[in-house]
Amino acid sequence: IGMFVDSSSDPLLVPRFREMVLPSSELPLRVRGRDVVGSSPGAPVQLACVNWYGSHMEYMVPGGLAQRSLADMAKTIVGLLFNCVRLPFSLDILAAPSNSSSAFAALLAANPELLGRTPLEIFDATVAALTDVGLLVVLNNHVSSGGWCCGDTDGEGLWFTKQYSEDVWVDALGSVTARYRNNSRVVGFDLRNEVRTSELGAPTWGSGATGTDWARAAARAAQRVVAEDADMLVIISGLDYSMFLCGVRHRPLHLEDGLAGRTLYTAHEYSWYHSDLGAYRM
Repeated sequence: IGMFVDSSSDPLLVPRFREMVLPSSELPLRVRGRDVVGSSPGAPVQLACVNWYGSHMEYMVPGGLAQRSLADMAKTIVGLLFNCVRLPFSLDILAAPSNSSSAFAALLAANPELLGRTPLEIFDATVAALTDVGLLVVLNNHVSSGGWCCGDTDGEGLWFTKQYSEDVWVDALGSVTARYRNNSRVVGFDLRNEVRTSELGAPTWGSGATGTDWARAAARAAQRVVAEDADMLVIISGLDYSMFLCGVRHRPLHLEDGLAGRTLYTAHEYSWYHSDLGAYRM
C-alpha cells in the first residue's frame, strides 16, 4: 500500500500518529448529530479510513499478501497515518473451504502461515493484524457472490440476489458481527456497498415494497447487527451507487428503535458519474 513510513521512529510523525490512532478508552464510538464521538467529552473523532480490497473478489483473499506480510501491511497503514480500515467481503467467503491449489498459494506467498486456512480464517487473521496495531476496522458486505463491484448488470445491485435471499443476507451480517464482537476495535458495519438497480428491481427508500425498499431492509439488517453487538456502528449506503440520500427525510433510520446514536449514512462521489441533473438531485 505505497511507501512505508515508520511513524514510531520519526519524531515529527509521533504526535500525529498518537492523535490519529484512537485509544481504547474512547471505545465504543457513538454518533452525535453529524459527528462520530468517543467515550470522553471533547472534539469529534476523525475516522481516516482506507479501503483494503480483495476478500470480496473471486479468490477471497486481501490484495497484496503475495508480496507483503499481514503485519507489514498493517504497520504500513498506520505509518501512512490512517486509523481505520474498511474491509469488504462477499457472502461466498462465509462457507468457502480451504484451497490447496498452487494459484491460491501464490496469492499468499508472503504469508505461508495462512496456507491451509479457509478464506474466512484468512479474513480473521487480517482483522487481527489490523487491530493488533491499533487500527479500527469497518466491515463491509460488498457483494454476495465474489467478484468486482460494481455494474448495472452484475446481479449484485440489491441486497439480495438470485443466489442469496434477504433472509440469508441478514443472517450473514448477524453472524459476522457476532464473530468479532469481542474485538472492540471492530467498530462499524457498512451493510451493503452501492445499492443500485439490478435485474431484480430498482431500489427505493421508504416505499414499503418488500423487494425494493432499501430503507426497510437496511433497518432490519442494522437492528440485527446491533442485537449481536450493541457497540457496533451501522453504516447505510445511499441509492444509485450510494450517490443519493434524499429519501432519508422520509424514513430517517437513525431515529428508529435501537439505531439512535449508532447510525451513519454513506454517500460515494465519482467525478465520472456526475451529471447536471444528478448534481441537482443531490
